[in-house]
Amino acid sequence: MKLILFCLFGFLFLAKTIDYQIINKESQTIAPTHEAVQYTGRFDFSNRNLPKFAWTGSCITLVFEGTFCHLLINQLPEEDGNSRTNFFNVFIDNQLTSVLKVEIGTKTYLLAKNLPKGIHTISIFKRTEASMGICEFIGFQIDKKGKVLAPTAKTSKKIEFIGDSITCGYGNEGASQSCSFTPETENGYLSYAAIMARNVNAELVTVCYSGKGLIQNYDKSKQKTMPELYGLICPQIDKKWNFSSWKPDIVCINLGTNDFAHAIPDSSVFVRAYISFIDRITINYPDVSIFCLAGSMLNGNSLKIMKSYLSAVVDYQNKKGNHKIYFFEMSTQGKRGYGCDWHPNVAQHQTNAEELSLFVKDKMKW
Repeated sequence: MKLILFCLFGFLFLAKTIDYQIINKESQTIAPTHEAVQYTGRFDFSNRNLPKFAWTGSCITLVFEGTFCHLLINQLPEEDGNSRTNFFNVFIDNQLTSVLKVEIGTKTYLLAKNLPKGIHTISIFKRTEASMGICEFIGFQIDKKGKVLAPTAKTSKKIEFIGDSITCGYGNEGASQSCSFTPETENGYLSYAAIMARNVNAELVTVCYSGKGLIQNYDKSKQKTMPELYGLICPQIDKKWNFSSWKPDIVCINLGTNDFAHAIPDSSVFVRAYISFIDRITINYPDVSIFCLAGSMLNGNSLKIMKSYLSAVVDYQNKKGNHKIYFFEMSTQGKRGYGCDWHPNVAQHQTNAEELSLFVKDKMKW
């Protein structure tokens, strides 16, 4: 698998921009409002002509007859003035064909050309996390005489993952622990969450952000923790997500690694905050099953205490009658090497995905 991944960076990067006016004469634009455009994830449709999105795993799909496809998209600059770069996995007929680099500004990108005549499915999957910035989807362009078809029906199973850098796939394609994070090394499609969702044939929505904790972030701040960001469509915009619009069967929570990064958090504060977060989730999703995960980066005494905290949370929920709350410990990283900045690499993500898949299948009878 590593060989394949490294080859992607050798010849699959596709960042070529195209002159919009020239392409427009040869094509038709499929607007974001077209009923055939299929969205997966959290999108801000307050302006339906320019839906905004940021979270890892946000996906847009089109089924069409034609020989080429272009993407019109706008990468928004961040308020802090720093440049951001997002990367997308591009799938044509369920095959990964390129990794698209999207830069600041409104641009048109080539996704596919010289396709054989017939029906094709194209998807863009946001492999970088929300901290890399917000994108606005403007539309697809296909042959002027091409035809758009109804989207493929989605699976009925739905999973939501809430987490930090581990769930984002931070640095998972990095060569070792000594490399520093760059957006090129982050691939949310090969995170344990995305792999696990595919293993159980479930639609995936991820709400994750590097450095975030339950009560304290990695930088020791206590503002904009993950429970606070969880209610937003995009973490950079103060717009609330409509929880009635998409209801998962399962929610997996992988938080705590950053809370334990510098010191052991107070047990009563951490446990109460976790219980409160679960209560909030079950209000939005009354029939949901929740899996409380101990992530792969903790070890030693920190892991032991973290497990005791999560066990206390699950025991409390079970005693008050909520029997759809489970604890699961993912195996600790190390034996399979590391990604950038001591984060789990793809091999570790794969292992954790297989472990979690088996556990979830058993509990859910899937």
